[in-house]
Amino acid sequence: MAASTLGTLTPDSVALPADVRFGEAAEARLTGLVESRHAYWRGVLRHGSKICAPNLRTQAGIVCHGDQWWPLTLNDRREGNSYPCSLHAQYVTYPQAELSLVPGPAQRRIARVGLLALDGVLRIARADRVVQWSSWLFSTNLHEPGMGSSVEAVTRALISAFPDHAILVKNVHGFEDPSLPGAFEASGYDLVTSRQIYFFDGRTKDYLQKSTVKRDLKSLGQLADYQMVEHHQIEPQDLPRIADLYRQLYLEKHSWLNPQYSDSFVARAWREGWLEFRGLRHASGRLDGVFACFTSGQTTSTPFIGYDTTLPSDLGLYRHLVSMLLQRLAERRWLLNYSSGAGDFKRRRGGQPVIEFNAIYHRHLPPARRAAFGVLASLANRWGRKFLEENEI
Repeated sequence: MAASTLGTLTPDSVALPADVRFGEAAEARLTGLVESRHAYWRGVLRHGSKICAPNLRTQAGIVCHGDQWWPLTLNDRREGNSYPCSLHAQYVTYPQAELSLVPGPAQRRIARVGLLALDGVLRIARADRVVQWSSWLFSTNLHEPGMGSSVEAVTRALISAFPDHAILVKNVHGFEDPSLPGAFEASGYDLVTSRQIYFFDGRTKDYLQKSTVKRDLKSLGQLADYQMVEHHQIEPQDLPRIADLYRQLYLEKHSWLNPQYSDSFVARAWREGWLEFRGLRHASGRLDGVFACFTSGQTTSTPFIGYDTTLPSDLGLYRHLVSMLLQRLAERRWLLNYSSGAGDFKRRRGGQPVIEFNAIYHRHLPPARRAAFGVLASLANRWGRKFLEENEI
């Protein structure tokens, strides 16, 4: 690999190379690590991504640098893959499925033409022939502090191991570490606008002073016929219901391009503590709403949430689940990366908007693929970011 393909070298990155591991070697590296996220990735390494969802088709490994490690997913073009594994699904297929949400027939026609053009660009880029690092197979990946100092070393290792793959890190932003986006840019990555996400900071708990949050918490306390249940209060017989609640919301109401988490994934996540579940149980004993947190350090995300969409909307199940989440956030003084969507709902409750990027490295690829990735970056950064900010999505 030519030294000029990366940004400015640092002595530490040269002296301490990163290494890529799969299979037993990867599992061995995680031996003795006791956090729930470690147990989760050991399970993925041992059984494959199929233990999560049938439409998460990828090869799982890890990349290590010094005493740090990150989950790794090796992807190729596969029709129907969920967007955590697919740039094509994120930028083309998923938006195509939601064109009906675009207001006005003229705007929909423009969006349709634009997506067809982008489809061609991403096919030229072979955008799903990509190796992702710090990839947890969730829609929101939480990155370890200090990641920026390892970008060059990890990128070198991945170019050497996968010379025909673009290199990708999703969910890059500057909210927790303002220097992180710059670290990727300095190492030659393009920062490609991905989406607008929202943070709630339970360390300061300012959002608890919002009138909307106060009203929500009061309503939660007065909720009739329901009780809040903790992870340890969930029973094995609840698990199929939990999987069904997720399917109702994320798959049937939104898109089957979301991860199609299986019953067995829910059972493993609950039993082995990969996710921490909380829910609302009806007086009849039936769970009608649930969410689950995935935590790294003092930051958490909610990759799993669902409620019974057949029940009357005036029950406010989603609103009550969010109240439970924000209350727990304040109790534990966590930072919540609450992903994208429902922008107005989250803003009114104190969510702080942040633009998120996909960091893509493609300097080692053939000219046509590099040019296509450049077009993607130009379009996403010029038009995509403007759309996100103007529409407060």
